Amino acid sequence: MTAKLDFHTACYSHHLDGSLAIIDFSGDIYQLGTCMETKATFLSLLHSLNDSPEIKGLLLLNSPGVFGDEKYCHFMHSALVARGGRPCLYSRSAKLSDNPIKMERWKNALSQITQEVLKFKKLLIVGFEGGVASSFFGTALAADYRYGTDEMTFQSSHLRLGLPPGGGLGFFLPRFTSQPKARDLLFSTEPTSASDLHQLGLLDGHFPSSVFRNECKQIASDLIKMPIQAIVGVKSITQRHCQDLIAFHEYEDRAMDQACAKQIFHKG
Repeated sequence: MTAKLDFHTACYSHHLDGSLAIIDFSGDIYQLGTCMETKATFLSLLHSLNDSPEIKGLLLLNSPGVFGDEKYCHFMHSALVARGGRPCLYSRSAKLSDNPIKMERWKNALSQITQEVLKFKKLLIVGFEGGVASSFFGTALAADYRYGTDEMTFQSSHLRLGLPPGGGLGFFLPRFTSQPKARDLLFSTEPTSASDLHQLGLLDGHFPSSVFRNECKQIASDLIKMPIQAIVGVKSITQRHCQDLIAFHEYEDRAMDQACAKQIFHKG
């Protein structure tokens, strides 16, 4: 299957740099959850890149703020409100939501994307700019390599919302660090710096924002010089947790549903 050529959506852009595919998230990332067509197109793109013999690696980038705590909390709060059928306090219009299932759609989309990232047969590298909400960081832990700008931070958005973290964060963290370190990170109310994330082994490096994108592209280009058979062979071993992740997401969804129901009950 041939990978799609350069194109843009309201959510992301995609282009090819030789055998490296680059997806840059620069718009409304939440359309991946609320718009079924947008999600289907994105998943189709991942499948196309995964199956294309011309592609050896995928680099995911983002504009600062796209994955940040403020937008994430705004979206999740509005989704929670929609689920309970109450006016959204974040919105000046304060109108009743007409989409009470967008929380479920978002959870399903994030779980599906995280699973696709973990199953991706080629090398997958993530480059973070700016703050990153907890659920997005969970999804990134399914990738092979992660980098951040010097200013990048992990933000415990789940604590601000009073909800469990999504994106499989609770699944991956103890596999990268010790249980106590995972606990400390999940319960920290302060942003965690890129330097600290690197020391914990959650980032593979961090660079000044002025050279960040070029550094990520150079690292990705160097990594994919390996024979594709070697890449696929190694990844077939590292992906052994795929079925465990699917089971975890089912548990994660139940925990989120229970937490949402309690918030709606107490605030209704």
